[in-house]
Amino acid sequence: MSAILTGMNTGVIRHGEQFLALALKINQHNEQQLLLLPALALRDLLICFEYRLHLQHLGSSKQKARFKQQQDAATAALQKNIPDLTQSELLHADVRQRVEKIEPLNKRKNELQLTLTLQGGNTLLLIIEDAQIALIINAITHAINNAGMHPLSLRLASLLDFLPLYDAQIKPGGELEYDTYQHPAWKLALFSETLALVYHYTDEQGEQQAYGTVVKTRNREDNKAVAQRLLAFSPRLKNLEGISCQVSVSTLASGADHLPRERCLRAIHALWQKTAK
Repeated sequence: MSAILTGMNTGVIRHGEQFLALALKINQHNEQQLLLLPALALRDLLICFEYRLHLQHLGSSKQKARFKQQQDAATAALQKNIPDLTQSELLHADVRQRVEKIEPLNKRKNELQLTLTLQGGNTLLLIIEDAQIALIINAITHAINNAGMHPLSLRLASLLDFLPLYDAQIKPGGELEYDTYQHPAWKLALFSETLALVYHYTDEQGEQQAYGTVVKTRNREDNKAVAQRLLAFSPRLKNLEGISCQVSVSTLASGADHLPRERCLRAIHALWQKTAK
């Protein structure tokens, strides 16, 4: 089943202070459908959106001006077709409306095609114009903030421009204790730069300590910001929060390919050896 987005509304389903799902109600011509996006599916949706806006940012000034006009027209059209979203719908939402998996098709120039797999196995092909994306992001952010969950909104926004692949604690002898993060091929393909980062610091006993990570991103120049935001994502790197670190960075590769684990771990070790005091 395919759906061309002609209108949408958003809300939040929560249990006490816990976020359960974003409710996205869509108009698809003469039909309406309610979709429930838990945090991981919502992050994947926002990653898809961020990539599409990134592609538009690469255009010429004339193309950007034309895209701004398209955004204004798309915003006006969507705002004329906002479906009602009631408290009763949120309270009695069907679990079969829950989005389990998102897979994008980025081959079209001006629109994003998303295959949504719902709980129970049904699928929905949702077509979203690039010009609609900014308004949808604003609606999602407004719904989360309006639910009193601004920290969640900030956390989601901070995790959209990189993918962690490996992180490790580097023992004094150079041995690595590491974690691996698995990502589908479509997500890896959205990021073009593979970077290794090593965090050095001196502990309370005066001993040199180090952690390392390998990430995919699009901008090797903004690695300091990525290095800081990684601390909130990784359970292992979270140990570094509040600690003053020296961060070293090296570029492993450019391109969508996923590097073998051995190469990534060797890169962390080599960068640690090169930059250790």
